[in-house]
Amino acid sequence: MTLPRAKSIAVRLIGAAAVWVALMLVVGGLLLSHLFREPLEQSFEQRLGFLLESLVAAVDLDAAGKAAERQELGEPRFLRQYSGWYWQVGRIDTGAVLIRSRSMWDFQVTMPGPGDPVPPASYRIDGPLGQKLQVMERRITEDGAPGSYLFLVAADRSDLVETIDAFNITLLWSLGVLGAGLLLAVFLQVKFGLLPLQRIRAALQDVREGRAARLAGEFPNEIRPLADELNGLLDHTAEVLARARAHVGNLAHALKTPLAVLTNEGGHPTEETPAVLRQQTALIRRHVDHHLARARAIGQAPLLRGQVPLLPVLKSLARTLERIHDGYGIGILVSADETLAFRGEQNDLEEMLGNLLDNACKFARATVKLRAESVSPPGAGGLQIRVIVDDDGPGIPAHLRPEMFDRGRRLDETKPGSGLGLSIVRDIATLYGGSVVLGDVPDGGLRVVLALPGARIEAKQD
Repeated sequence: MTLPRAKSIAVRLIGAAAVWVALMLVVGGLLLSHLFREPLEQSFEQRLGFLLESLVAAVDLDAAGKAAERQELGEPRFLRQYSGWYWQVGRIDTGAVLIRSRSMWDFQVTMPGPGDPVPPASYRIDGPLGQKLQVMERRITEDGAPGSYLFLVAADRSDLVETIDAFNITLLWSLGVLGAGLLLAVFLQVKFGLLPLQRIRAALQDVREGRAARLAGEFPNEIRPLADELNGLLDHTAEVLARARAHVGNLAHALKTPLAVLTNEGGHPTEETPAVLRQQTALIRRHVDHHLARARAIGQAPLLRGQVPLLPVLKSLARTLERIHDGYGIGILVSADETLAFRGEQNDLEEMLGNLLDNACKFARATVKLRAESVSPPGAGGLQIRVIVDDDGPGIPAHLRPEMFDRGRRLDETKPGSGLGLSIVRDIATLYGGSVVLGDVPDGGLRVVLALPGARIEAKQD
């Protein structure tokens, strides 16, 4: 099994899980150790307290200040030398040890003097043979016996410590095994969970190497949107490439005849050769301009990446065209909702509307009306805008309108231009899923309706 590389999603997920599991295991281990140690400590203390009570009951104090063991405490370890379990009785006022267990042999616990600070009821000291003793004591003053007496019981903590240490060691390796198992489970879960991404990677490799055109197969719900977007991008790329090949073929086909004419005229020049050269050069220029205009829009329009406020663009183009055609006295009337916007590139919008307004101004007698409105076509995926350009010119007969979208087709050769305006508008609008239609103005003239994807934006407050 291949280990995940650094800076990958798998490493981040496994690393985060490892930190969290380690933290929880440490906290859980400390809690379990405390819960195990605390009852043992309490039981040990209770055992010492019981033995101390028994010691007080088993030792008699007489009027001479002496102590005698009346009965044994019933703990065999008090009889074995340096067993770790000891008891002792002494007088506080004289500091003398009166009696002690056989297990102490030549060892005794130092008695506090009359002026010494009183030690706590339970404390720890070092015993014989390096033992760590837990001492519990009680001060007794008995009627008929002079002075005060100190009863104490001591026990070696080694058995208690060894038990706790053994539990902690078992707990440590148990939690270690549990942690390793959890990390293995997380590793397998992450690897299994990321398999769809590896399938997408393999599918993309098949696409890159030409074995497939799209991502194939079923993907989980969380990954399916990514696969759908990638398929959409692949479809868009394939469409762009197909259009690019078509443009190259169309351009080559369109230039074939002019180049043949130029070659023929160059080989057999006549008096008409200069005029023929100018005519064919202008034709080549129109073809090149047309395909360049289409190339600018082919790769971006279907993505609909921006929102361009419509009214400012309409007003700006109207002012520009009025200045260009100022000598003809053409006026442009603009009306549009200021909340309408075009979903696409501003350059493409200006290219389309600029061509339509320029054509309208060329043929209008006095007035061009430019207005925009919103529509919601049945079954459409969103808002659509319609930009309507009306002029009061002669118009175009209905049977000639389809020909006006042909490349280089011009109705009036006396007007300047290349005849590519409507063709360019149609091509760019088609890339955006829109359309352009020619019609009649009720009072006479030509109406051009441009349909494009739109959106609503917030109106600016003055």
